[in-house]
Amino acid sequence: MRIREGGTPLGAGFLVTRVYVLTAMHCLRSMSSEDASLELELPDGRILKGRLCDSVQEVDLALISVEGARVHQLPPAPPTDWPRPQVRWRGSYCPPGEHMQLSGIVTHAPITYRSAEQGEFMGLQLTAEQNVDDFSGYSGSPVDTDPRKANGQRPVVGILMEQLTSRENPAQGSNVLIAASIRHALDLFPHFGVDHLRQGGHIPPPRTAGRNMRRGTEDVLTSLRQWEEAGLITADEAQEQRRRTLRQFGNTALGGDPDEC
Repeated sequence: MRIREGGTPLGAGFLVTRVYVLTAMHCLRSMSSEDASLELELPDGRILKGRLCDSVQEVDLALISVEGARVHQLPPAPPTDWPRPQVRWRGSYCPPGEHMQLSGIVTHAPITYRSAEQGEFMGLQLTAEQNVDDFSGYSGSPVDTDPRKANGQRPVVGILMEQLTSRENPAQGSNVLIAASIRHALDLFPHFGVDHLRQGGHIPPPRTAGRNMRRGTEDVLTSLRQWEEAGLITADEAQEQRRRTLRQFGNTALGGDPDEC
């Protein structure tokens, strides 16, 4: 999807659940404030509202929450997979004013890459078949691989992050791109700790990206609802974790009786 603020394009992102959009943090650098209202344009033309809810600055990743996600009947997120070398990849996103989609070969995966913010992430190195001097408009968009599922869905393996420069002319970009592994990216955010949830542990409140703590209980309950809707956890598991979460945050924070939830 395309991310804008006040009609000004910021960059690309994509749904990783019906509630959260993943993007590259550098796509949001020109936001007017960390709490700015963002416009999220879906491929079908619908425009939703969202806000930055978490970020991992050192690896240049950010998470946007979709406001009122439950009422929008958003499509389920595509399946994800670990990156593998020597397979074809494609991108389904085009920046504003562009009509060219990217494709090519995954040349190296997985790799450990140091971002411009000096944080390391697990990623993949790609070559693009298209001759484009500047791929920056594609940052934050998903990297798909060839269909694997019975329904023909293409699993997402990465999120486009950076373009490497030419060895002959460092001032010029090359057709070599770096993406972060989607599985690794999701592991960095507490919102997607399904394994931790299944083991009965408490979900940590999300980081605040430099802001005051924002409604930790609401974020956890929203994630639980999303996981239940997506079939990642059963209704019984979701209900048990709600009870744990409500007991942890306490009756004062919620203004109600946890046993009634």
